[in-house]
Amino acid sequence: MSNDRLPRRLTSVLVEETDEDLIVTWGLGEPTGGSFHYFGYGLRYYGVDGNGGKIIGVRVSNKPEVTAFIFDNASATQSNYVEDAVTLREDAIVVRYRDASIGLDEIGIINAYSHTDGYDRDRDAQVSMVRR
Repeated sequence: MSNDRLPRRLTSVLVEETDEDLIVTWGLGEPTGGSFHYFGYGLRYYGVDGNGGKIIGVRVSNKPEVTAFIFDNASATQSNYVEDAVTLREDAIVVRYRDASIGLDEIGIINAYSHTDGYDRDRDAQVSMVRR
């Protein structure tokens, strides 16, 4: 299995909102080791009142298969993105979520995380959001 398909520590998250897309870069560190069926990285955020917001994620399986998604809390709907929207590198995973937006004027709570087989690993990575 190539090094870009191994679970790694989550070091940072950069979210860039353009006029058309949402681009999320999960910065990655050292491999976590061990066997796995799947691993992934995610971002949860909510408005200042604790409502709305989204869950944005990417998941890599040992099949190999890569999927990306955005779950919108306000509408309880999920958009799925095909593998060509995802770029895997040893130091980062970059996903271009086409026709997506942050969806809130102000963010109140934000949390980035990584997981292996459904168990959270990293939960304290720095998150930066940029609107262009």
